[in-house]
Amino acid sequence: MKNFKQNLLIVLYILLSCIFAYTHLYAKEYKEYIKVGILSNQKSLTLASDKKYYFVSNNKKYRLSAGKINIKIKDKEAVILSKSYKLPIEFVSEKCFMVNGKIYRGNIIIEDSPKGNNIINKLKMEDYLKGILPKEASASWNQETLKAQAVISRTYALKNMGKHSKEGFDICSKVHCQVYGGASCESKNCNKAVCETDREVVLYNDELAQTFFHSSCGGHTEDPNFVWDWKTETPEYLKGVKDSYCKDNPHQTWTVTIPETEIREKLIKAGYKTGKIQKISTSGTTTAKAAKEIVIKHSKGTLKLNSYKFRCAVSADKIKSTLITNISSKNKNFTFEGKGWGHKVGLCQWGAKAMGDKGFKYKDILEFYYPKTKVGKIKYATK
Repeated sequence: MKNFKQNLLIVLYILLSCIFAYTHLYAKEYKEYIKVGILSNQKSLTLASDKKYYFVSNNKKYRLSAGKINIKIKDKEAVILSKSYKLPIEFVSEKCFMVNGKIYRGNIIIEDSPKGNNIINKLKMEDYLKGILPKEASASWNQETLKAQAVISRTYALKNMGKHSKEGFDICSKVHCQVYGGASCESKNCNKAVCETDREVVLYNDELAQTFFHSSCGGHTEDPNFVWDWKTETPEYLKGVKDSYCKDNPHQTWTVTIPETEIREKLIKAGYKTGKIQKISTSGTTTAKAAKEIVIKHSKGTLKLNSYKFRCAVSADKIKSTLITNISSKNKNFTFEGKGWGHKVGLCQWGAKAMGDKGFKYKDILEFYYPKTKVGKIKYATK
């Protein structure tokens, strides 16, 4: 009898713990639908569906047959089949739409904004992620790495909802937010990773974490204070970790040579007053051993600027990271040598891949790159 009571108490404790955890994780609700800006400043587009569909304009519904239509957009109106309709216009179908040759799940919206007419894809968050993963990772990578990417991409999207609210949508489809390719780029492996991590997010102090990620850190991830104009104290999970996993990747080392004239022109275009460049060097190091500042001696004086701002001004594709190991000059050209690719903040994708290849589970990968965080499930709002 005594053992029975003890076992009963243990069972009750476990049940209460599960109930508490369930309530805790579902305490907040998030928007299930996301609006993604897929095209900007559009004056026309082609739209097609292989099923009957309809569109809504000025609170009125108009039905269309399956097939392709050409749409002209001008003066806050769209011309559809020779008739004009007021913006915004939302197209709704049971199946996917094809917009300018690309396939998208969900609805398509034509929205007027101060910056021009935008084409927006409105769809469920989980479907949105299926169009993110093949663009932000490789569909051929192991499932644990893809699941880690699915969780951080979901977390990032929810954390940054409304980033483009002034333009009529939540998030753009470019590197500025996350690269999104719609249903055209979906893959079986990536879709599986999204489904197997359904509604899972990274949490820090019971709030959504800011899950930045990049391609390759070069050996140590970076504190965002050295990268962007960070307004608050860096949370513990983003201060950077030593990473021995990403040492074998295509971007571990890089070298690029750029003409002096190109560097000078790019700096001037970015707003920096620069004469003929005579010497470029680094000054100081970050906690991740990257260059803190770039010092440029030129015919009109000396320019000092944040190394990440220098990289973005000149070319983030050519100067792959701020982990610059050497700068030399010859015949009016400057050669940069370095390690890694990207801003180096948060999860290192090539390091995550290596961890997955070694047998680490996706939650282990996330815990390594975002220390003191945990994975939890959110609930989508029903309205």
